[in-house]
Amino acid sequence: MLRLHCLFLTLFLSFQIPQISQAAPTEGTPAIAAPESAKIETVFLSGLADLEQGNAQSAIEKFSSILAIDPNLVRVRLELGFAYFIARQWDRARNEFYTALSGDLPEPVRSKVLGLIREIDARRGFDWDLSLGLTDVGNQRDYDTDQIVLDFAGLNLPFRLNREKSSEIGMRVTGAANFRRPVNFKVFGADASAFAAFTFDITEARTSQYDDYVFGGRIGLRTVGPNTTASFGPVVTSRLIGGNVYENRVALEAAFERRSLQGGSIFGLLSGAKLHNPTSDLLDGYETDAEIGFRRSFGGRGLIGISVFFEDKSVDDTLENFLRQRLTIFGRADARGGFTLRPSVYVEHKRFRTPSILFTGDPDETSWGGTFRIEKNDVFFGNGFSPFLLVTYQRTKSGIEAFSYTETGFELGLERRF
Repeated sequence: MLRLHCLFLTLFLSFQIPQISQAAPTEGTPAIAAPESAKIETVFLSGLADLEQGNAQSAIEKFSSILAIDPNLVRVRLELGFAYFIARQWDRARNEFYTALSGDLPEPVRSKVLGLIREIDARRGFDWDLSLGLTDVGNQRDYDTDQIVLDFAGLNLPFRLNREKSSEIGMRVTGAANFRRPVNFKVFGADASAFAAFTFDITEARTSQYDDYVFGGRIGLRTVGPNTTASFGPVVTSRLIGGNVYENRVALEAAFERRSLQGGSIFGLLSGAKLHNPTSDLLDGYETDAEIGFRRSFGGRGLIGISVFFEDKSVDDTLENFLRQRLTIFGRADARGGFTLRPSVYVEHKRFRTPSILFTGDPDETSWGGTFRIEKNDVFFGNGFSPFLLVTYQRTKSGIEAFSYTETGFELGLERRF
């Protein structure tokens, strides 16, 4: 692993890229004062020494502290990516390498970085992730009204919906464990590996009716080419609400990503699932999901993307039998102070196939909203955990006023970095 790092540095340094202390500031970005620049250079060299000694955790902290001062330093970002690589934090390493592709890099270095992304996708062995935080649970929807008018053979009668409106603070824990192993054959000329993954998303509340557990398992085959990664396999998930099994899902899922040297990628997903609800036959049925999108890194410090998502859920329950389309614009940008900003906005439309004959209006919904996540990259607690804050907002407008609502949420927690 360290030999690969030395080869990477040799290739990188063979081109006349400015030293980080001498790099010209990006337009609109204040220049770094000479004493601060000298301090950055000292920390950077110390981080390189940590890498050579195999101390990836210390290197991550040092490179992160430099990027908190100036997130435009692509050389530092590449080293941070490699520190995550050594620490087996694959997603974070991949993100840093992918972001660096849009920086001012010579073509051979871009090819090397793209090769490291490929090596991450073709990785072997075991890795895991963990996040824990505080979140709001319960009914977070503020409906426009609780009164609904129903049609009984031409006679319209008003009714008042009895909705649960209490809420509280709960604990949310998410994580994943992954294992990959190469196989001794190629698929369409690409290297292949078998994988297995276990995921969980657990929300625990003081009031047991708000407990929400989702467990998932996945196995399959992943193929990796010079610019393309694809995977295929079955996915099994189970959701428990209030201690009772709410839904079991068995699906087949295929996904792909096609990357370019300039930091652009096209990605997509197709999934077909069979649904089973132990408590109600009306919720048994099928679901098909599809997504296609494009993302591109920019400036060596962030990315922006757009995706289109389609969902076809077919069950007998009239409120769960629908078609849904969503358009999402998302991004990520590293800012001074060690913050990563992840905004996302979306608009979606949900059309119900078999609305109840009792409704006096059209229940179809149009929603818009967004999420905003802030991560603090240069602060570490315990064994490599960093803080984050997530806030969400959604406004849904239905043809039936009783189904129109505003919903907000938050999560404050810690996520594993190494």
